[in-house]
Amino acid sequence: MITLGRHQFVPRLHQRGRVRCEPGWHLGPGWARGLRDFDLWFVWAGRGRMRLDRGEVALHPGTCIWMRPGRRYEAEQDPADPLGVNYIHFDLQPAGRGATAAEPPFEWLQTRQLELTDSLMRRVIELEAEPGAEAAATLLFGGLLVELAREHATAGAAAAAGTERHHRDVILRVAAQMSENPGRVPEVAELARSAGYSVDHFSRLFLKVTGLRPQNYAIRARMARARQLLAESNLTIGMVAEALGFQDIFYFSRQFRQQTGQTPTAYRRGLPRA
Repeated sequence: MITLGRHQFVPRLHQRGRVRCEPGWHLGPGWARGLRDFDLWFVWAGRGRMRLDRGEVALHPGTCIWMRPGRRYEAEQDPADPLGVNYIHFDLQPAGRGATAAEPPFEWLQTRQLELTDSLMRRVIELEAEPGAEAAATLLFGGLLVELAREHATAGAAAAAGTERHHRDVILRVAAQMSENPGRVPEVAELARSAGYSVDHFSRLFLKVTGLRPQNYAIRARMARARQLLAESNLTIGMVAEALGFQDIFYFSRQFRQQTGQTPTAYRRGLPRA
């Protein structure tokens, strides 16, 4: 069950697939006239355009179209760059008291979450062939709809608009990479260069978005991973220090104590026994 607006619905999945459109492919006016349910499109490759009742939309990676019956959908692709599309047909059954027909929160969205949208839709498509997997597919797809609706609702927020939103996305992506591999975080100058900023500008943006300077964020990410390794692995203190890029175990211990108030040894001893 998912909530869209003030109402709850139960998704029911129908036909679904992932295709790379053939040369000469196009979507003529007759296709939309035969549409009897919702159809979520996600473009993962290629270029094209689609004509809707409200105008024309460029199709390129990240474009989502939430099609619904009774509307115009005519599309064509760039012959030199054929479209790759995920599609999932579905309907939304009203649930609970005061049930009402579902009104999609958007018809067109250029999502910034390309990898998430593609991976979730691919998994929902794959699960169609697995016995007993429809409940999981429905939950995954419902979560995707809610997230796309949330992204659409917040897309116009002034704090994340235009250039500022671009800067925020870049910094958050760098911060995520630092957290994923804290033992191999490059120097700030290299982080800034890879992000396309000067060192000073990068550092100011990083502080504004995360609340920490890049160096401090890297230390926090290292210490978070250190606590996890001390709790979940049999690595020695020296091995944990080395895994996190510390050549000096004493410097690692000093940093750990500054962040946690305990030495690594005391922290491990204080953990509950299995």
